[in-house]
Amino acid sequence: MNELITFATMISRNQIKFVQSLRLKKFRDQHGLFIAEGEKIVAELINSKLSVKMLFAVEEWVNLQHQNISESIDLHVVSGKELERISNMKTPNKVLAVIQQPQNLFTGEIFSEGLVLMLDKIQDPGNLGTILRTADWFGVRHVICSPDTADVYNPKTIQSSMGSFIRVQTYYTDLGSCIDKLNKDVIVYGAFPDASDLYSVKPALPAVLVVGNESKGISAEVASRIQQKLMIPSGVKNFRGGAESLNAAMATGIILSWVTKNT
Repeated sequence: MNELITFATMISRNQIKFVQSLRLKKFRDQHGLFIAEGEKIVAELINSKLSVKMLFAVEEWVNLQHQNISESIDLHVVSGKELERISNMKTPNKVLAVIQQPQNLFTGEIFSEGLVLMLDKIQDPGNLGTILRTADWFGVRHVICSPDTADVYNPKTIQSSMGSFIRVQTYYTDLGSCIDKLNKDVIVYGAFPDASDLYSVKPALPAVLVVGNESKGISAEVASRIQQKLMIPSGVKNFRGGAESLNAAMATGIILSWVTKNT
């Protein structure tokens, strides 16, 4: 346990360069690390099973959290101006952490735990983070992403997930091959613009829900493997909205709510 800290240290140029490099996927993959910022997220991280390697924080935050900071963490107490130099945020929020990427073990057993989410080519990191947050709210603990889905460790994904990346395990693999290996009792649902009204269908578990690309939807390769295609109806009675489509994260939330209510 670290003692109460009452001094600040300078950040070296090499440290600045290193932390800034983790904004890019190739360097995150090279070092097996990622960054997270903000009081709430970092407080959750230092009390989680994830391995926090470094902390860059202002004195105020450290003095509030010092009892929770393990001695194994490389702690740097810095000024607000120092934090600005490495922050990915317009307004730095007192603390930035460098974390080891977890090695999530992907096994077929995860499909026996109720509902698993599959994301097919979700491109926007913010959308991905919001989907993780939504999955967390509805108790989904496993999200399988196509290799070309946004990186879960992108700083925008981390921030928009609001800490849900800590609880929701994420994997990257070929979705078609993954579906082909499922047991016959696992139902594969998918969201489509022209399909069965989801409210006319009785959901069953265990199941997989596939959500497609923000503009193109689910790819043909994956769509051909989906057993039950679902459509989110628009409007009520004779009124229909004018929006062309729903945001992928919003569509995910609606369908997860439907599953939760009806199983």
